[in-house]
Amino acid sequence: MSADSEGRASLTVSGEQRRLSGHKNVHIAAGYAEDRSEVLEVTEKHGTMYNAIPCMPLPIAILCCIFNIAIPGLGTFVSSWTCLCGCKTRLAAPAKAFGINLLSAFLQMISFVIIVGWVWSIIWGMNFVQIAMSAGEPQKIPYYVRRQSSVE
Repeated sequence: MSADSEGRASLTVSGEQRRLSGHKNVHIAAGYAEDRSEVLEVTEKHGTMYNAIPCMPLPIAILCCIFNIAIPGLGTFVSSWTCLCGCKTRLAAPAKAFGINLLSAFLQMISFVIIVGWVWSIIWGMNFVQIAMSAGEPQKIPYYVRRQSSVE
């Protein structure tokens, strides 16, 4: 997979180059079966701020979401303390995740005046709930349909 000068991603499979429609943050692993290519996995890369969101228990995530809707940045501030209390993040260092979440909460509170902070805070609260809900799910195993041969 490579990117051209305009930032568009492309995938080379069996010598054939295919352009991906504007997704420059998509990782695609291709597998080969019977000289055909199949997309096995598509994962999206997230930034440092998103990766710092802690995976909280669902009731706490919902509470932080409600706090973020009522007072922008408050739920993010509360969630930053959960990083130090043992909630896992995608970042290796809990102290770094704590700092990034504090910065996010501060920026949400300051930019609330121009409505951007409130929208950002609501989206962040929804991310809390989504991450908490996806933590309980087992890893999805792709299901592939085997082609039936017309010759038996």
